[in-house]
Amino acid sequence: MSTAENEGVSPEVFRQMAERAGLGLTEEELERLRPLYGLYLEFSNQLHAVELQAEEIALAFNPEWQS
Repeated sequence: MSTAENEGVSPEVFRQMAERAGLGLTEEELERLRPLYGLYLEFSNQLHAVELQAEEIALAFNPEWQS
C-alpha cells in the first residue's frame, strides 16, 4: 500500500504542505503520514464524485432526544 500511486503526492509536495500548515513534522513522521494522506485523498475524491443531481443533503439536530 505504500506505493507512489497510493500515496497521492510526492514526498516534496507533502513536506511543503506540512510546512505551510506549520506542523513541524520530522522526516520520519512525514513518511509515516504520507500514505494515510493518499488514502484519505482517495476517499475524498470518491465522495466528490457522487452525483446527487437535484438532491440536497440536510442534517437535523434535535436537542430533546427521547429516551
